[in-house]
Amino acid sequence: ALQREPIPDVALVDLRLPDREGTAVLEAARSQALSTSVVMISGHGTIPAAVAAVRSGAFDFLQKPLDRERLLITVRNAARQSALQRKASESQPRVFLTASSAMGAVLEEARRLAASPAPLLIQGETGSGKEVLARWIHARSPQSLGPFVALNCAALPESLAESELFGHIKGAFTGADAPRKGKFQAADGGILFLDEVGDLPLPLQAKLLRSIEDGTVEPVGADRPVAVRVRVLAATHRDLRTRARDGAFREDLLYRIAGLPLRVPPLRERPEDLPLLAQHFLDEARLRQGGPASPLPSAFLKTLKEYSWPGNVRELRWAVERAALLSGPGLPEPGHLPPEVRQGRVGSPPGSLEGVRQDAESRAISDALEKARGNVAAAARLLHLSRSRLYERLSELGLDPAVH
Repeated sequence: ALQREPIPDVALVDLRLPDREGTAVLEAARSQALSTSVVMISGHGTIPAAVAAVRSGAFDFLQKPLDRERLLITVRNAARQSALQRKASESQPRVFLTASSAMGAVLEEARRLAASPAPLLIQGETGSGKEVLARWIHARSPQSLGPFVALNCAALPESLAESELFGHIKGAFTGADAPRKGKFQAADGGILFLDEVGDLPLPLQAKLLRSIEDGTVEPVGADRPVAVRVRVLAATHRDLRTRARDGAFREDLLYRIAGLPLRVPPLRERPEDLPLLAQHFLDEARLRQGGPASPLPSAFLKTLKEYSWPGNVRELRWAVERAALLSGPGLPEPGHLPPEVRQGRVGSPPGSLEGVRQDAESRAISDALEKARGNVAAAARLLHLSRSRLYERLSELGLDPAVH
């Protein structure tokens, strides 16, 4: 019902439905990347489950019996959020903001590759815009009328990865109280975007290869495969050929997904894009705040240009949104930017030995922070560093754990 046109802005869903759990509707909305805001309705005995649903992405929950005034306020706010999400989803895949000739060449190649049903590998540093490019390709592909389903392989606990990707049947393992479709089935007829595919566990790489080759998936516990029509777009910031030589990535899978490679240049290689993207992020922030649009002040833009942006577009978005929040209705100033941006830490000259070392260290730290979901203590354990030393290196390299 959520996929019927027009897609609803708000869905009011009871946690106890006659034929299933209400959380299945929330899961469907999330897996299909719909803009629908889901409001859960719960009785007194299901409040803990409702709170868990909110943590999993529901907009809010309301306790029965429903209060009419609170219901109206909640629906109004949920509809507003849905409209903002829809505006963002409609603008991002159809327009890739760039003034860079390097990025323009990538888009031209991507436009040609969009028509192919073959898997495609997008390479680029963390935060450079790989998923934005994947959504742009989806909008121009034969699968554009189908769903776009994204999965971050680096964030998958290994124990749940197989079920998340391929689904499971009821009773397949402890806690599998109901059957569940995986991302492959959720993407049927469309595109499955596997972000950081280089972090997928080796046993699942073999199963992924088989699904790409055969067009089938086998849910955990099932005794027969299920046919799917899915085009796989994969992305990574890693060197998969090196990982294949080290035995961490299957060569046959590499050859299957890397036949059509694209590389997204980091932000430092396309400086023409910085003013364009910064203005776009400021406009988005003002829209969310309900305030008037404002141009980028020259001093603010000058400070942005003096920084190297190791976190790429993602870091730029966070810095501009922070400045917009701190400036309130006034114009953002350099003082509203994070300390490392204000100090203009541009690092060593590109190509120098020290620059190469810093780039490698920045990538390793960013990778660990991504795996640890921004938890510095957990990232420090992955890097075999003390937490205090990792904080020192974050400061020295101009990295911010909040952008991971």
